Amino acid sequence: MATTKKATKKKTTRKSKSGWQEEIKAMLLVMRKGLLQDVSQSMRSESDHLKHDIGDFYDHASNDRDRELALMLADREREKLTYVDDAVKRIELGTYGICESCDEVIDKERLMAMPFTKLCLSCQEDLERG
Repeated sequence: MATTKKATKKKTTRKSKSGWQEEIKAMLLVMRKGLLQDVSQSMRSESDHLKHDIGDFYDHASNDRDRELALMLADREREKLTYVDDAVKRIELGTYGICESCDEVIDKERLMAMPFTKLCLSCQEDLERG
């Protein structure tokens, strides 16, 4: 009888974990859709810029600065998109929520705040300290 209780309890815990992971997966997919739209818009904006290249030296300098900033932001969005895709893949493989550095479980609150993180808070702090 004790074995039956343990098995039931284990299933319940697993089910609730899966539920919040599915919630995070849905959040990641929404985030992915938004990032794809942003990257696509950046690409369209860049191609439009090449069509309308008029103005004096100062206009060009200002436009170039704006383009450089936009391209940096687009690069960050593409990098974030890679992180999001990786997190979705880890959810599907069953390795999501495990710190890649120490193999400990990452707090649910951390995952809800930063759903594509690969490190627990302690390992992230160690990494940032150098």
